[in-house]
Amino acid sequence: MTVLIKKLRFYVSRSRNRMHVLKLLISCVIAVTIFSTTAAFGQISMGGPPNEDIKVSIDENGTAHVVHEVRGNATGAVQVDMISGNLTNFSVTDQFNNSVQYSTISQNPMSVLLLPTQRNVTLIKYDIPNAVSNDNGVWSWNYYAPGDAAFTDFYFPKGVDMIWSQDRPVYLGEKAGLRQIGNGMYLTYIINEPETVQTVQWQNQTFDIGIRTLANVGSPVFDQSSKAYAFNIDKPDYVTVIMPKALLWGPYQATINTNSTLTNLFNDNGTYVWIGMKPAQSGTLQITGTTAIPEFPMFVPLAIAISAVVVLRFSNRLNFH
Repeated sequence: MTVLIKKLRFYVSRSRNRMHVLKLLISCVIAVTIFSTTAAFGQISMGGPPNEDIKVSIDENGTAHVVHEVRGNATGAVQVDMISGNLTNFSVTDQFNNSVQYSTISQNPMSVLLLPTQRNVTLIKYDIPNAVSNDNGVWSWNYYAPGDAAFTDFYFPKGVDMIWSQDRPVYLGEKAGLRQIGNGMYLTYIINEPETVQTVQWQNQTFDIGIRTLANVGSPVFDQSSKAYAFNIDKPDYVTVIMPKALLWGPYQATINTNSTLTNLFNDNGTYVWIGMKPAQSGTLQITGTTAIPEFPMFVPLAIAISAVVVLRFSNRLNFH
């Protein structure tokens, strides 16, 4: 390394573009240092933490298209940690798609070292094929956020209007992204999830109840006296019931074969509520409310749902390729 530095100093003294060669010298010293350092004591840190936004666009085949938007730092080198996985189509550019000088730190996950710069933004782009795996229609990703990231913005394929994070449902709607905050999440979703519409007749009124699941659904049973709505499922699976509030009012409690199961009320448009569940077995799934037709409360309590993720509203879905 000493010989290399002496040679580069010679070129600096002779070169007309001394600043360019000086940057090359710094990069070579950093690279030699990195590749001669062992990672036995954990992640290597060669630069300061980045000021960045991470955007992950997932396509219909489960490939994650990732963009790190790193703010410029004119006073020191910046180390940017990548998302763990098999990275392809890797590039580092400015906002005009011009190549940017960088060094890589070989560790898991890989890191990129950016020299001090006057650029406003550096874009680090790559793909992670098969980041999201498909198991009989259920797409899932055990996502770990880079250690230097405050949050990650996710964008999903067309046909995904809700996701499950840590087995808790989150409603996205038609035009939405999702901001994950923290160390990571277990992400699950279904593209174009099938919906069964069941009908309940009460006196002269008809109510439609939507049931979204990959399981086969049996005929409904509504018991007004016990304020309960029930149906059979033939396998354990994610289940979302879109319940008309005029038929059954919450708070709700769900059971599978009389055993309690997790119940999450995660969307309310004033007329319908979305109730998400993940029964651990097949059998009879029953949802019990506190009030059923025709006994409605005079006042509606305000329910505040707490979630580990934040839904972001955007006018268009983004595509990062």
